[in-house]
Amino acid sequence: MSEPVMEYALRVAHRLGYGILAVHVDTMPLAKLEKRSHLFAAAVAESVALLREHADRLGLAVEHLQTAGRIGDLVARLCRARKRIDFVIIDKGIRLEEVTRQSPVPVFPVVNRQQSLFVRTFINKHTHKGVSAMATITSKRHVKHCLLFGSLTAGLYASVFAYQDLVMTWFSKGGVYALLPVATVFAVSYFHGNFTSAFWSALGIEASRAGAGRQTSTRPAVPEPAVAPRRDTRPRVQLNA
Repeated sequence: MSEPVMEYALRVAHRLGYGILAVHVDTMPLAKLEKRSHLFAAAVAESVALLREHADRLGLAVEHLQTAGRIGDLVARLCRARKRIDFVIIDKGIRLEEVTRQSPVPVFPVVNRQQSLFVRTFINKHTHKGVSAMATITSKRHVKHCLLFGSLTAGLYASVFAYQDLVMTWFSKGGVYALLPVATVFAVSYFHGNFTSAFWSALGIEASRAGAGRQTSTRPAVPEPAVAPRRDTRPRVQLNA
């Protein structure tokens, strides 16, 4: 858990008199890697210790929950099970659209535009070996994906150009063979899309969430003022028989 998220949650909870439910989510539960599981547990323990230390100073109640799965589904379940959740604060690396699509309460991402107070004041008290190692593993994973899908994309393009005659022969047969160009297009799109995503993530560049924030903001509907019916001023004739 990043320090700006901790700092923001503590400040808001202290100002509003709220408690904090800190949820640590393993989004890759199927990756049965002993080293990764150990580092994730170490990172969670360090975040728990740091957040609890400063919450105790402010007299705030903090509850920690460690689970696994998709973050959007988890937020929806927690909001249904715990009726006192008023809003959700998400950490960096979590897609805002994934959470707001299923969350019944407002969701706020924390954007760190300056150095956090935690970094200047408190971070030197903790080693944060788990946190640093998890960040290193994430960066290495992006680099590996970049190299893997970059190689697959380049290999697919090279194969198409190197075997043009063979490609044209099979792709132009018709019938069931008409699926070959469609499958090739999907393969190129998948490989190139993953390569681009991993490339920018390895450089630390993430997509802007400003547009998503504007889409998720809702305003209460303002009822239109009722218009009184206009009085009928036409002349009338009365006949007594």
